[in-house]
Amino acid sequence: MTTTATGSVEPTLDTSLVVPEEIEHIRRVIADYRTGRIDGDAFRRFRLQNGIYGIRDRVDIHMVRIRIPFGRLTATQLEGLAVVAEHYAGGTGHITTRQNIQLYGIPLHRVADLLGDLGEIGLTTRESSGNVVRNVTTDPLAGVAPDEVFDVRPYANAVVRLLLRNPIAQNLPRKIKIAFSGSAADRAATGIHDIGALAVLREAQRGFQLFLGGGLGSNPHAAQRLEDFTPEADLLPTIEAVIRVFDRLGERKIRSKARLKFLIDQIGFETLRTLVLQERAALPLLQPQPYPAVAVNAEQIGWITRPAPAAAFTGNHHLFENGNAAAFQVWLSNNVIWQKQPDYAAVAVAVPGGNLTAFRFNALAAIARQFAQGEIFWTAAQNLLLRWVSWSDLPNLYQALRDIGLEAAGSDRLWNVIGCAGADTCNTAITTSHQLALELGRFLHARPDLSLADDLRGVDIKISGCPNACGHHHVAAIGFYGGARRVNGQQPSHYMLLLGGRILTGSAVFGTPVTSIPARRVPEAVERVLALYRAGRCDVAETFLAWVDRVGPASLKNQFEDLRSLPDPDTASKLYQDWGQTTTFKLQVKEAECAV
Repeated sequence: MTTTATGSVEPTLDTSLVVPEEIEHIRRVIADYRTGRIDGDAFRRFRLQNGIYGIRDRVDIHMVRIRIPFGRLTATQLEGLAVVAEHYAGGTGHITTRQNIQLYGIPLHRVADLLGDLGEIGLTTRESSGNVVRNVTTDPLAGVAPDEVFDVRPYANAVVRLLLRNPIAQNLPRKIKIAFSGSAADRAATGIHDIGALAVLREAQRGFQLFLGGGLGSNPHAAQRLEDFTPEADLLPTIEAVIRVFDRLGERKIRSKARLKFLIDQIGFETLRTLVLQERAALPLLQPQPYPAVAVNAEQIGWITRPAPAAAFTGNHHLFENGNAAAFQVWLSNNVIWQKQPDYAAVAVAVPGGNLTAFRFNALAAIARQFAQGEIFWTAAQNLLLRWVSWSDLPNLYQALRDIGLEAAGSDRLWNVIGCAGADTCNTAITTSHQLALELGRFLHARPDLSLADDLRGVDIKISGCPNACGHHHVAAIGFYGGARRVNGQQPSHYMLLLGGRILTGSAVFGTPVTSIPARRVPEAVERVLALYRAGRCDVAETFLAWVDRVGPASLKNQFEDLRSLPDPDTASKLYQDWGQTTTFKLQVKEAECAV
């Protein structure tokens, strides 16, 4: 940690994950491709491994995915993102459900320059895509959560540094996703990852329960526990053992069957467990003492521990003499999480659609320096989290967020809809799910009887543009994925409605399909679901998920029949258009690059 000339806090900039020679190599490969010395297939594999995606219906215009390990950024990095977003990507960046940032519309000849600029602020796109280990995610509250067993970030950091550019993980059968959670609340959703690590203690010894084989997509699987307790010293060798077994035995011919979950289907979990434990036992013979000790002192790593004592928050402030006090109290009760460190709070900030402009990147950098010790964290809900906010600073922070339009209450409430990038840019997507997520969010935000209702707390909505589940629709209380259905001689975009999904500790319950709804009627369908719940619950104490479990999603199908039928397209043409489109929807599925 350093202090600037103005006295603001500035975390030390870490550039250790960046290899400048690698960026120059990318520049040469791009030049070889553009002059025909490298064919398209070879270049495609290369660029994907470096986080460079094609964009739907665009030639040599790309999306670049920036790897953000466990979602942590410094104020300096936020300012750098503002510069590159403005200079290369039309002024906007997008937060993903894996705590990354994506930039769109990058001409191929400018990609290497972009990567060089990112490298100067310690950011890389390396292995944010491809058949590799993707970005390692954690609970954004790790290190400050009142319910955590211990801070899992140092262990996630060690995994990142073990596997990034590691030869054992450069040509896997398919991608591997890893997540770390520090508490039974499992805010990192370990149960839907290829490898999930949940912090546990055994007789004061730190360790993990490791869950293997989770994943969503068109065939979702909940992870299964490898062993009751994996001591912290065995974490890295166990993860390496899983990757080595997967690399040897995973499917390499049929891409749709290449994930770890399908290997488990093929050989059985008990066989996988035996193979992984045998591999772990043999690793010392292959490479004696290959693993450095995990540095658990956050201050030594360059992270924040505890600042100077903060003043207590009294709940009164002169900023709210003009009638904003009530809005501030709603924000306070919905967006503020008290840290385990007394007198400090973490503040969740809703970012509709996960979209941030260059102006907001810069503004958030200033806010992070002034209020949050110069750090910010992306979340899997496409939002952001400020930590180490003094209680006495909460009114001023609220006002600063109001000034940039990010003060909305309820970052984890119904209105803050999660959606994948969708068919605006993604080759695989069928529908414009991103546009729907934004529209549905606006619709619900305008309805405080729904968006902030106490009886709907915990009800979330997640949308994917196809069955691949980049929007995590399977684990939402109300989920949707895009498709199409023939109606009146046309094939308008539709969404399959799923109900009852949720994350459990190291596992998940997947939502049950109910019926297919025309895309333009999804807001009505959501309103209908909530009305059915309120009319049909046993009493006000019955939660939405308890109601779904009791009545069964299949029993609700007939409640949506009127929404499924459409009038003649000549009299209601808009109902045959996808969100954000002005022409009749046409089903077009391009060749997949790689699901997020």
